[in-house]
Amino acid sequence: MELMTKYQYTYFIYPYLIEEEKYKKYLQGLLRNKKCKIRFFNKLKDIHLYTYFLPNIRDFMFWSFELEQKGIKDFNKLDTTIQATLLSEHDCNIFNYELPENLQGKVQTENGIFFEISEIKIICYKTGICFLLFKTNLENSNNFSDILNFNYKFREINSIAYNLKEYENIKIQSNSFKDVKDISLLIKEITGKDNVSKKANIGNEKFYIYSYACIDQKDWNENTNEEDLTNLFEKYRSVLPVNSQIINDEYTTHNVKENENKKLMYKNQYIKYGFTATSTVLFTSNINTSNFTLVPQKFESEYLYTYLLTLYKKIFLNKLNYEFKEKFKKAEERLLDFTKKLWIQDLTNEEFGKMLEHSWLDNMDINSMYSKIKNEYDVTYKKHNVEQLNKNNKITNVIVITILIINILTIIYASMH
Repeated sequence: MELMTKYQYTYFIYPYLIEEEKYKKYLQGLLRNKKCKIRFFNKLKDIHLYTYFLPNIRDFMFWSFELEQKGIKDFNKLDTTIQATLLSEHDCNIFNYELPENLQGKVQTENGIFFEISEIKIICYKTGICFLLFKTNLENSNNFSDILNFNYKFREINSIAYNLKEYENIKIQSNSFKDVKDISLLIKEITGKDNVSKKANIGNEKFYIYSYACIDQKDWNENTNEEDLTNLFEKYRSVLPVNSQIINDEYTTHNVKENENKKLMYKNQYIKYGFTATSTVLFTSNINTSNFTLVPQKFESEYLYTYLLTLYKKIFLNKLNYEFKEKFKKAEERLLDFTKKLWIQDLTNEEFGKMLEHSWLDNMDINSMYSKIKNEYDVTYKKHNVEQLNKNNKITNVIVITILIINILTIIYASMH
């Protein structure tokens, strides 16, 4: 069964870490790069984001909403060193990486899948957690099978495993990038050395997938074979190539309701959201006009930033787990600040946005991660206090003994005279 698409795009998300003592210098490097432009948000232009997120989260993610036009002009006049210092004080900064033209590529050398990289974003958090986003669109193909194969192959272009899979090589054909290695070089240019990411075990060997596909209504309507459609959707959700076999049938048979609810969410008959720990897909039919107009816009705006915030929580907790073993007091301050600013805060009042956030928290097992970190903190805190108490007791004992010795010596000295 071959499905035809009316509209599609995929965001490939690459998380990385910057050492915090080098964060200001990293921002300065981005500001000096002529291709990087800081993204300023405007209440009128970005009203959808302004009204979707609650004030505390809005301040955390989009501080520039409160900046007037004059403030933007004044900021642009400043030296990059001062700009970097000011930006480093905010929780989050977003940059657009501007390319001279769309980048076209080809998967395989024959019967290839042409694509373009239409947008690159860099999102940096004060904690040193950053995300590099590539937005891609397929060119000259409306086959849904090409989306499956492309997502499966492109997500590994920066991994060690990719270099071992010659048959899955992506040949770039444009003036900007002649080979897939050039994209890896661009990633290194933007992200720098990745030693910190490896230590913190954030899992960035493969891209996270955030993908949208709108199927032509002639292929998805009330007469469509649901089993065939579900099988292709499962491959899409699981980021598998079209010729792969679905081994786990729990999803397709719907035998395990709890597991099904974690993997899939219906908004209506012709809108399906699918989830894994590393992917989110939106599968629609253009039988409803809004499915290829309003729905994809919201998916790559309000919901994309909601997803990034949820992904940020996951990586932050991984990083914090690593820091607890290295610097307890610093990690303690981080946990309290994170809990106050993000963990106990509602992101939005929109009901479906809340449902999506909960699905992402479940699929990435973030609630469990937080509980484990909190338990580890409690144990470490008690241990730290006991050690500190023992240390204080030792010091107190030394002082008491010293005073006793001095008093005894004073008495002996007085009795001799």
